[in-house]
Amino acid sequence: MKSMLKRSMLIMALVILATTTGVTPAQDEVTLGFVYGSFAPQEKWEAYFEGFLEAHPNVTINYIPVPLDSWGDYTQKIVTTMLGGEQVDVIWNAIEAVPLMAERGVLRELDSFLESDTDIQEFLDDANPKLLEGLRWKDQQYLLPFAWNTTLIYYNKAVLEAAGLPEPPPDWTWDDFLEYATTITQDTDGDGNNDIWGFHHNAWLWHLGPWLVSNGSFFLNEDFSEPWYSRPESIEALQFARDLIWEHGVGPTGSFNFREAFVAGTLGMMIDSPAGRQRLIPAGMSADDYDVVFFPTKSGEGAPGSQWGTDGYGITKDSQHPDLAWEMVKHLVSTEVMSKLLSGEFASASAPARQSLASDPVLVAASPANYLRFYEVLDNGRTVINAPNFAELAEIHDRYMSQVWANEMSVEEAAANIQADMEAVIADS
Repeated sequence: MKSMLKRSMLIMALVILATTTGVTPAQDEVTLGFVYGSFAPQEKWEAYFEGFLEAHPNVTINYIPVPLDSWGDYTQKIVTTMLGGEQVDVIWNAIEAVPLMAERGVLRELDSFLESDTDIQEFLDDANPKLLEGLRWKDQQYLLPFAWNTTLIYYNKAVLEAAGLPEPPPDWTWDDFLEYATTITQDTDGDGNNDIWGFHHNAWLWHLGPWLVSNGSFFLNEDFSEPWYSRPESIEALQFARDLIWEHGVGPTGSFNFREAFVAGTLGMMIDSPAGRQRLIPAGMSADDYDVVFFPTKSGEGAPGSQWGTDGYGITKDSQHPDLAWEMVKHLVSTEVMSKLLSGEFASASAPARQSLASDPVLVAASPANYLRFYEVLDNGRTVINAPNFAELAEIHDRYMSQVWANEMSVEEAAANIQADMEAVIADS
């Protein structure tokens, strides 16, 4: 009895001592596994976590790099990593992966956190609602948006000026665009080979999607249950894009480093996203050297559009520390962390999901004058193909359109094959 009394008195004394001296019992050491794309070195991702680790000194982050060749491949590698026994708590991924990771039971829904944590409301009020909606699947939120991208036409001001061209108007037509590209394209030394090209694009979904949107179509319908390659508007847009290279000769064939050529002044126009400045800044190109313009439409009428995608952070269903992982996700979408996107010098230079940062002075200084046009096309654009069978659909597109770009298949034949193959995949799904 006396020993129990002494123990109780000792515990009370320790509590009083901790209260009066500010000392608290040590927290358990916790390791959180964080998966990220290895396109940027670990130290650039580490910069995102400085504030979080200061607030949680008991936490160690296990950084798990995964190669990112394509979103489908990246997602499969994450699943393989987890099946191999790696403990993963927080994942950085993109809109294309949300349905697949949700269906496979990899990601935990975030709605229960959103409903119970009043601190997150500030972010929800600031984030672009389209981006939030894009990271939902079957009425559940699986990622919180961090950064997003869409595509516009980049143009090199010096190249246009040398060709005697004014900066293009926002309501230009396909004919206007072709005239610009043709005027820019030159064989300056008379050796029979062009030294300066008017435009470059390739057969990627990311590059061809805006041409379809600008002509009132897209690859598939809104819920990705019906391919639209057989639509006349789709075929017309794909034909125009192909003919820029093979009929009009304003773009190079084969392998071509378009960003390097753009910086060197041997390419006048290219397709790129807000993140493109991350490659241009280190090459010595200032925001005053180039600008962006909407994709042209066939008639010059209609709202400008493009396709867009977004990335974000989510929690795995297997996380052993979901509440702490949620605190990490909240930190990653904070203004403190998201503002690191603005200069283009960190892991990503994509556009920030927080609308309040769109006019931040740091972003303005690192961006061309018409940077806000990226935000305008978000209102009228289409999301990238984000369906559970995204990888299969993308492979079908790439298989046939790469033959079109190599001038080995007509647009009509490729479109018919893509339509049939995608319909079969969708039926099987």
